[in-house]
Amino acid sequence: MDEKLKNFYELFERRKSVREFADKPIEPDKLARLIMALNRAQSAANRQPWQFVVVEKKDRAQLDTALMKDGHKSAPIMLVACAEPQKAWVRKTDNVNYAWVDTTIAVTEMIAVATAEGLGACWIAAIDADAVKGILGIPEPIEVVALIAIGYPLAQLVKENKTRKPLGEIIHYGKW
Repeated sequence: MDEKLKNFYELFERRKSVREFADKPIEPDKLARLIMALNRAQSAANRQPWQFVVVEKKDRAQLDTALMKDGHKSAPIMLVACAEPQKAWVRKTDNVNYAWVDTTIAVTEMIAVATAEGLGACWIAAIDADAVKGILGIPEPIEVVALIAIGYPLAQLVKENKTRKPLGEIIHYGKW
């Protein structure tokens, strides 16, 4: 395996959900690269049906009230990921709207970049989405998908030994 490919796989081994962050701001150039990752992410038919709100810790007191758990509040940046269903590609056979899928792809790619930058991140779904919309003035019909806490991890990023399902339970070859 060549060195670049090995480094790529090691990146995914290092990635984990970070819930406690050091009291250290994210450098503007690193934040710019995270934002560029969001902008370059793939989406169905290149519709890019997303919007993101970057909220710094100093401006977050009200937003933090929309979190259903106390963790993550030490993160210097909270990214609010929003989907725009009216701009998304829709599969014609069953009318499935890909706004949430595309937004999730963008966030996942950004989290990979954050890990490469030595940052930690955590996807937060335990939120009051209506409260987030009201606090940030997010208009209808935009949908809040998640908040992503981003910052320097309090503990070093290392792979946890989490239990994963055996591949035989999730992978099917040829047919179900």
